[in-house]
Amino acid sequence: MRMPANKLAKLSLVTTFALALALPLVTGSGCARHPTSTTAAGPERTSPAVQAAGGSGAPVTPQAFGGANGGRAAAAPNVRTAPAASGAAHAAANADDHAIGAGTALGNLVVFPVTSRAQVDVGPLVSLDDALAKGTAEVREVQGGGSVNTLVIQNKGTVPVFVLAGTIVKGGNQDRQIGQDFIIESKQTTPVDAFCVEHGRWNGQRNGQATAGQFGTSEVLATSKVRAAGQYKKDQGEVWSKVSEANSANHQAPASSTFLATVDDAAMKKERSELAAKIEGALAAVQPQQELVGVAYAIDGDVRGVRWFAHHDVFEMVRKKLVTGIAFDAIVARAEAVAQHRPPSTKPAPAPAAVDAFVSSVDAAAVKEQRDTAGANVNEYKESSQAYGSKTMFKGAASKPGASPRRPISSDFTAK
Repeated sequence: MRMPANKLAKLSLVTTFALALALPLVTGSGCARHPTSTTAAGPERTSPAVQAAGGSGAPVTPQAFGGANGGRAAAAPNVRTAPAASGAAHAAANADDHAIGAGTALGNLVVFPVTSRAQVDVGPLVSLDDALAKGTAEVREVQGGGSVNTLVIQNKGTVPVFVLAGTIVKGGNQDRQIGQDFIIESKQTTPVDAFCVEHGRWNGQRNGQATAGQFGTSEVLATSKVRAAGQYKKDQGEVWSKVSEANSANHQAPASSTFLATVDDAAMKKERSELAAKIEGALAAVQPQQELVGVAYAIDGDVRGVRWFAHHDVFEMVRKKLVTGIAFDAIVARAEAVAQHRPPSTKPAPAPAAVDAFVSSVDAAAVKEQRDTAGANVNEYKESSQAYGSKTMFKGAASKPGASPRRPISSDFTAK
């Protein structure tokens, strides 16, 4: 039963006042992000559930690098606020802030939790992987023989399908990566951008099996270099070049030049799984887990990527894929360094403040491009000297009654 609006408003006022009186100053080894500008938030989608599938792993002991202290501001009434308790990795958060937690060093990789106490329920979503597993979605070639840079996703279910940029799909006429984030509405069939990651095949046979023009998904996202070449630079030639570098560094020479030769290699999968478990252990140490909305990471001392979501449930939905993709990126980077005879990096592990500066460099830039997708979302792109950035947002009331068109579902920052 929904609470009447007048009672809900009174409850919100009382809760906000109580929090202001009772909450102490929060300190920790993280770094709080403060937006350069704020806008009044519109009403959000109110559907309560996100279909989620998280990951798990063995715990490790975090090593903290730098930090900042701060206080907590009350959330706006239309924002669903996470629990009040905070772990050591959390600094201040207000309605649109995110805090970068202490880093955990894992070889050439450092991972940082991204937390938020002001989260927005964006309504029900299901990941592409889960929708395919349940038979409620299909990924296939465009009718009439296919098109290298376009695929079609059919959502046969009743819940919108969330598709992450860099998702690797295998099958069809050639393996691809999805070119940007997409949200496919229920009962809709939508064309999506794609980039080829298999230079040497264009037919409906894969490993001796007929694909019937359809695709499955890989458990990982494309590496940051391969994804950036497609999503941000829109350069198919560079995508192939980065795939070739990764395959060569990992001693893979498939006849079709598919990226999946490295992705699906048995030794790679074993090492990736072990590293992903350690990353999961670091993320599992964040308490309360309900504040965890994303993850940042650095490789060889340089920030490589940051990604967070509007709500913990959305992060949980794609958590395993993101974590496995980060592990894959770190392993490939190490192999490429060896292949190029580069000595191990001696750069110190970056502090949370360095991650914040990386993000802020993009946030401060003007919007470079806004891509109105064929799905339910629009993607906003920015760029700095350090990194690329994108934010995925619903198109607004025309797509979802009551939705705020400027409230990002996903925010991504990827190194150049």
